Amino acid sequence: MAERCICPAEVAPRELMRHFEAICAIPHGTGNEQTLGRHILALAEQNDLAAQQDAAGNILVRVPAAAGCEDAPPLLLQGHMDMVCVKEEDVALDMDREPVRLIREGNILRADRTSLGADNAVGLCHMMALMEPHDFPHPPLELLFTVEEESGLVGIQQFDFGCIQARRAINMDCGDPDVLVIGAAGGEKFRLSRCCTVVERSDPRLTVTIWGLLGGHAGLEAGKNRGSALELGGRLLDALCRLGDVRLSRLEMSGSRRNIPDNLCLSVLVPRTLQAKADDVVAELDQIFADELAQTDPGYQLEKSWDQGAQGAAAADTRALADLMLLILYDVQRRHAAHPAWIQAAALLSWADYREGLWEGEFSLRYNREEYHSAMIRRLEAICRLTDVTIHPANDATPPWPAAEDSPLRDLCAAVFRRLNGRDMVQEIENGSVEQSIMVREVPGMDCVGFAPKSRGAHTTAEHLYLDTMQPVWDYFRAVLRELCQKT
Repeated sequence: MAERCICPAEVAPRELMRHFEAICAIPHGTGNEQTLGRHILALAEQNDLAAQQDAAGNILVRVPAAAGCEDAPPLLLQGHMDMVCVKEEDVALDMDREPVRLIREGNILRADRTSLGADNAVGLCHMMALMEPHDFPHPPLELLFTVEEESGLVGIQQFDFGCIQARRAINMDCGDPDVLVIGAAGGEKFRLSRCCTVVERSDPRLTVTIWGLLGGHAGLEAGKNRGSALELGGRLLDALCRLGDVRLSRLEMSGSRRNIPDNLCLSVLVPRTLQAKADDVVAELDQIFADELAQTDPGYQLEKSWDQGAQGAAAADTRALADLMLLILYDVQRRHAAHPAWIQAAALLSWADYREGLWEGEFSLRYNREEYHSAMIRRLEAICRLTDVTIHPANDATPPWPAAEDSPLRDLCAAVFRRLNGRDMVQEIENGSVEQSIMVREVPGMDCVGFAPKSRGAHTTAEHLYLDTMQPVWDYFRAVLRELCQKT
């Protein structure tokens, strides 16, 4: 039974969950991390810890080693302060000013029809617990709290790593309680646009709305065959164009631009002589889509309606946009030869919009090898050239975090897990982009791993945290810290 959760701090481990609750009580969407930053600085001051904040808003806190561990090499712990703020359309909550409303359903903690912010509150609360008095061993700690991770690793790229002494680091923005992340993808985003000739038409207007897809994090949910509303929309627009002289009238979406598109509203002007055929095309594709998505997106829905149109793009423009949406790269492009579950390159048209003669889109690439990155860019440029679409970089490309051939920290973490659980920890390269990619680029010799409590649905209103994983991860984390007190 669901109940509004006023105090998740009652859940073990309390030293973590009361910080998790405090984080959730402070609005901290990307670009709005100032109040949370002040809270962290106040916590450092209360515990007489050295802390500094840079011009970008990143915060570094130093925690002295526990007694007897002073000679151990330091460890860097890092997490990001911002969250992706999304909410259902009928939710009136102002996420820039009001805290998320927590709901507990047994073992599940979620927010009331908004994103939760477990990404990356689960990492922050571990770091904040280490800023308070505790009785377990650990080496000297450097705690790096970064800003604007969700907009493309922006904050950490402005941080001066010259002040960092550690050459080993743990991130809790990736992985699972039994999954050790040893590498991750780099990323790049592009803006696409095309100006279209607008024509006045008296044709009927067909509107097709697609919704109910699972969507989800564009990186972490790649390779699961989840439907993209834009990929489906491209196939639909192509099929309608093959009927004859149809014109794109409107294309719109709602929700986060960082996710696999889970909804779309597409309007097309159709000559009256083609109305019946257009109905048949939509019905046929609706059945095809439903069959394709039955296992991955059981909530898929399609609805069509007719009204009177007014304006549409010229036929040649409509055809070109149909070609673009049909041909553009989508989902996994490459997998690791020895570990097929590891995605090495993926692509996604994450957002598109057409109105009054202007089509715009956002496209993202993720890659673990530079040659895959270059190949995907060349294909994207060719598709845009053939469809007369303008392409511009939307951000600076971030590098991948390559899996190290030799990683003492990885080996130590794996050994501790095996000793505690009697089984091996899964090791993987993640398709999401994490801040370790910047860290290993800026700090030669930095040895990194990532693990975290179990949460799912990041960047969506379905985001939730499995509360029963918090204590086991905390116990494992402290065992790793204890092992890192060795002087080697």
